[in-house]
Amino acid sequence: MEQHAKPDGAGPPDLATVQKDIDHALVRRLGLPPRSVIDSGTDALTQHLRRFLGYDYGMARHESGGIAVATLRRVCERNLDVPVRPTEATDTGEAFAYWRNLASLTTAFRDLFVVHVQPAEPET
Repeated sequence: MEQHAKPDGAGPPDLATVQKDIDHALVRRLGLPPRSVIDSGTDALTQHLRRFLGYDYGMARHESGGIAVATLRRVCERNLDVPVRPTEATDTGEAFAYWRNLASLTTAFRDLFVVHVQPAEPET
C-alpha cells in the first residue's frame, strides 16, 4: 500500500465524529434549527473538510480520477472561501443551506478518505 501524506500535526480523523456531524446537518427537520446550532455545525464540518483536503488521495496519477478529485477539491475550497461563508448578517435559511452543502462535500471527501487513505485494519 502506498504512503499518503497526512495533514501537519494531525492523526487520522475520527470517522465516527465526522459521521455524527454529517448526520446532524442532514437530518430531516420540521423547521430551521437555531442559528447557533447551524453556526456550530458549520464550524465542525469546516474543520473536518479542511482536514480531509489535507490528504493526498493518490488519484492525481489516474487521469479521470485525478480530474474528478481536483474538481471536487476546487468546489470545496470555493465553498470554504470567506466571501461565500455565511456571516451574522446572512439569512438563517441561507446559512442552513450552506451547512447542508458542507455536509455533502464532507461526505464526498470522507468516502475518498475511507477508500484511498485510511489504513487497513490489522488482521488478527
